[in-house]
Amino acid sequence: MIDLKEFNEKGYTIVKDIISLKEIEILKQKLNNLLSIQTNEFGLDKIKVINEQGSVRCPLLYDDYFLKLLTIPQIMEYVKSILGDYYILSLQNSIIVEPNKKHHQAFYHRDIIHQNFTTSKPIGVNVYFCLDDYSESNGGTTFIPTSHLSEQHPNDYPKLLQHTPNVKSGDVILFNSMVYHKAGNNISNEFRYGINHMYVLPFMKQQINLPLALKGKHSNNYLLKRILGYMSKEYNNVLDFREARYNK
Repeated sequence: MIDLKEFNEKGYTIVKDIISLKEIEILKQKLNNLLSIQTNEFGLDKIKVINEQGSVRCPLLYDDYFLKLLTIPQIMEYVKSILGDYYILSLQNSIIVEPNKKHHQAFYHRDIIHQNFTTSKPIGVNVYFCLDDYSESNGGTTFIPTSHLSEQHPNDYPKLLQHTPNVKSGDVILFNSMVYHKAGNNISNEFRYGINHMYVLPFMKQQINLPLALKGKHSNNYLLKRILGYMSKEYNNVLDFREARYNK
């Protein structure tokens, strides 16, 4: 069970032992391959210009293996308990933090970006799979507890509020998408891997238009169809809207 009280009050909580060490090694190998593929697709020089080194965007578009992370029953139940029955995937990204190099996410931000409002209930929840042990020494994720409840700018919070939880590989950090957080500085000698998912209420846009990018793939699987946003996409015209309602 998750500590919903901690999640609601602090904005984050840790869920233990979600994926195995064997699974972690498979995911890391696949992420290394996809990092090379995506770097070659866009070009390393251009990647550096937009400060995207060490990021693998939406791996599920390249490898169906990453879909498994969307349908882990335990995690689905937790997301449902926070957002309700109907939610969609807004993003799936991997963050690979190189030793002794500042990561582009090493500043306080919300994953629902550029927003300074608060809501009475969560509108987004992040499911962050830790593929290594996370700590201050390897740049583990640092949070400002309770910051999802306030419109304050992150610079206005006392530094003593900052908290970097120690998290074991295979664990998941479950956090409100509006809580301020950042990647720390990895001063260890090892790369640090993680895979971030943000689930949102279905009226919100996805980072990447997954139904369009997938070209109908997985639309015969009701569970994936809903999570991937096929049932909440924008319509092209009136007839498209009505056909969709008719076909339900």
